[in-house]
Amino acid sequence: MLARAKPNAGIGRLSPLFDRLRHDESGVALTELALVLPLLLVLLLGMIDFGKAINYWIDETHLANEGARMAIVNNNPGSASGKTLQQYILDQADTIELHGAAVPVGTQRTVHGAAVNICFYQASDGTLTTSPIVGDTAVVTVQFNYEWLHFLTAEAGVGPATTITGKSAMRLEVLPDPAKVSSTFNIGGVACPASA
Repeated sequence: MLARAKPNAGIGRLSPLFDRLRHDESGVALTELALVLPLLLVLLLGMIDFGKAINYWIDETHLANEGARMAIVNNNPGSASGKTLQQYILDQADTIELHGAAVPVGTQRTVHGAAVNICFYQASDGTLTTSPIVGDTAVVTVQFNYEWLHFLTAEAGVGPATTITGKSAMRLEVLPDPAKVSSTFNIGGVACPASA
């Protein structure tokens, strides 16, 4: 009697090899890492960028508070060196981006500094005035156009941006000397609002 060949005898010998390959997961971890790592990096760098924006806001608020206090008592520490109060306030910023002196560009797509405004408003109705008196309100505003996720959008030259603003308002204690404290020296091209 002739022995009949088992059907799929060749495949039966390869079956352990296929089983081993089917259960081998040696490259799975690397593949998963390659898929997840870019997302994790963008998330991490986004959190760092958000923290930096918060730092700018805190610095601008601090600068506005200092500037308002100096404006209401007619004090300009930079006048001895020929600086306006607005320029003195800007010089106190803790980052080169706020100064507008980032060379190379730094962490922003473009080189630009903060805008510093000192505006005076009448105490009676809150309207803008160019000749304030004691008791009127001095409002100091420090603004910076923050460009988000510079590391992702630098090549394209586009991306989201937010104006971060620090603002402080105080009542004038002494009559301001226009040579020391004036809204005509505002930096950054941002006009004072018509009313407080």
